[in-house]
Amino acid sequence: MNRRLVLVAAFAVVACAVGIASSANAESISGPFATTTPIAYSATNWTGSLSFPKFDSSLGTLTEVDLALTGGMKTVLTVENLSPAGSTGHANTHLQITVQDADGNLIAPQIDFMSPSYNFTLASNETLTSGTLTKSASSYDQYFDSAVLSEFTGPGTIVLPASTFVEAMIAYSGGNTVATQVTQAQLTGTVTYHYAAVPEPSTFALLLVGAVGLLVGARRFRG
Repeated sequence: MNRRLVLVAAFAVVACAVGIASSANAESISGPFATTTPIAYSATNWTGSLSFPKFDSSLGTLTEVDLALTGGMKTVLTVENLSPAGSTGHANTHLQITVQDADGNLIAPQIDFMSPSYNFTLASNETLTSGTLTKSASSYDQYFDSAVLSEFTGPGTIVLPASTFVEAMIAYSGGNTVATQVTQAQLTGTVTYHYAAVPEPSTFALLLVGAVGLLVGARRFRG
């Protein structure tokens, strides 16, 4: 075999080995992991928690954590006109669901949404109640900070405390009208881990052995 061809082949094998190792270190995705403790519809204001399995560091190095949350509300609004004059307007329930880690490293992922409007026309001293109004909403946050990556890595699970804030909101003309709400809220979520995978040592070693063999052969041929 021509010495130049042998050397070219050897360098090609080395390049292939490096390429496969780089490919093995390319970003991979683990998950998504649905929460192991979804919070079912419960009367607000509640506090609860979501938990997720942590990233297994034997897979590689964690580079990004994606947190997706989905919340929902069921609410009933009551409007009361306290005036002798009539009143018209609309009312809504405003709900915030906040999730945070124990160390406060997350950017306070929050779902902030309104119920459908309840439109009303009230006579003097009249009270009306809506039917059940429903709404869902979601949030999506990506984290690259080392503190977040660290607390999401390891054995076991990570627990994220969650809480709600709810209020009735009203806009009207005429009369003197107030609104109250009775609301239930639920929450669930998923975590997706992005990571640099650990290279396959056996594959890399075999390719290097082949490259060394070709280089030795080229040297003997030259001699």
